[in-house]
Amino acid sequence: MKNIYAIYILLLMLLLSCTSKKDSNIQATIDSLFIYDNHPTLEISEAKYLQWVDSVLGVKGVKLIDYRNGIYQYDDTRFYWNRTFDYFLVYPSSFTHGEESDLGNGNHFVNEDSTICLNVYATYFDVFKDDYSLHEWFDIMIDTEVEQGNRIVKKDITDHSYTIEGNTKGGRYFYSKATHKKAYEREIIVTVKLKYTDSRRKEVEKLFTKYIQICLNK
Repeated sequence: MKNIYAIYILLLMLLLSCTSKKDSNIQATIDSLFIYDNHPTLEISEAKYLQWVDSVLGVKGVKLIDYRNGIYQYDDTRFYWNRTFDYFLVYPSSFTHGEESDLGNGNHFVNEDSTICLNVYATYFDVFKDDYSLHEWFDIMIDTEVEQGNRIVKKDITDHSYTIEGNTKGGRYFYSKATHKKAYEREIIVTVKLKYTDSRRKEVEKLFTKYIQICLNK
């Protein structure tokens, strides 16, 4: 029963992170999850945080593209800064970004013809740590992928992260990496998911080499 409950909570959080539609039912669900939202708000001026981003990434001339959704750019690279959970996602400027989720924990990105889809989101781990070790929680997250119909062909678990690769039930390839970190004295897990068609395999390999990466501010 403990695992079933945990998977239900995880699926609920993933569902909320993948939609930006704000109807009354979703809002009621969000309101009921106040236990997950007790971190401090980051309040700094635009000039200050652009200067801070410059120093963190070691680049100059960062431009603000979309404040509401935390999108910035320098040269041909864009990055998503999730201020709520304190992480960056670097991705190509050719990708189109969506709207940050209602929980404020992530966003999604697609290439021009949607043959490459990128999602990133964060979830709290510390609310489950009394019942599960980190490795056990990773196992639950991976089992959830299988429950959703994905076939895993490669898996690598370390002390603080896991990486899985395989095929989706829709016939695409996928890559997913989850990393444990602290944010504002909370323990969280940041997950990146990439789905792509076979025709984009070589392009995806290049993306990983040059762009797609998470910068975790510790």
